[in-house]
Amino acid sequence: MNFKTCTIGLAAMLLVLAAQGAVAQDAGLTPAGLAAKYPSGSIQSNETADQALREVEQQRAVVEQKYADEQHICYSKFFATSCLDKAKDSRRVALGLIRKVEVDANAFIRTARVAQRDHDLAEKRAREANSPPKPLADVPAKQAEQEATGHSGSDAERRTAEHDVKVKVRAQEEAAKASERAEKAAAFDKKAADAEARQRDVAAKKAEKQRQAEEKAQKAEKGKQAIEKPATKSPAGTPASSASGAASAPAKP
Repeated sequence: MNFKTCTIGLAAMLLVLAAQGAVAQDAGLTPAGLAAKYPSGSIQSNETADQALREVEQQRAVVEQKYADEQHICYSKFFATSCLDKAKDSRRVALGLIRKVEVDANAFIRTARVAQRDHDLAEKRAREANSPPKPLADVPAKQAEQEATGHSGSDAERRTAEHDVKVKVRAQEEAAKASERAEKAAAFDKKAADAEARQRDVAAKKAEKQRQAEEKAQKAEKGKQAIEKPATKSPAGTPASSASGAASAPAKP
């Protein structure tokens, strides 16, 4: 029992030491060391490219963590702006070195994929024609470069293909602009029709209010005239000559 326990403990200790060694190795790598480890043109295999991309991610995480720590330290200083500027410059330089390695690794992976695709197509054509395909190593470097940059065939064919692409893109852009113009014209017409309808509605309401006001004024005028008109008829049963008869009566002695 004790021997087994000692064996397990020794194995765990070895694992810890191995992990610490790996961490120390990763910690010893810097962005400048990464750029020196993978100079331009040094990545020549997919395995190397994948390893470089993994180290790129590790170094980018280290740089970002370092920048966050430096920001925290700078905020506690009196001249925080100058300290933050230096931290930003250091981060920018480090990310630039890392980015160069990342670009080289991705470029090799793309080129390798294009070469592999070309090889697969050659094998397919060879099988269809019952002839052996050319080995991958026999593919001309110029042809591989043309495939990687998207240019294959003769210059005339390349220019024709580029012209066709430009014409197609231009036609699509014109169609999109025409559709946009049509939508704007339709929206403008709808807005004008809505404005005209609102104006007609306002005019109709205004005319109706004016008519009602005129009717009200006419009714008020008629009521006023009826009140102010004098009576022209004499009271019923009163003789019209009574006054004159009384005036002509003889005077008593």
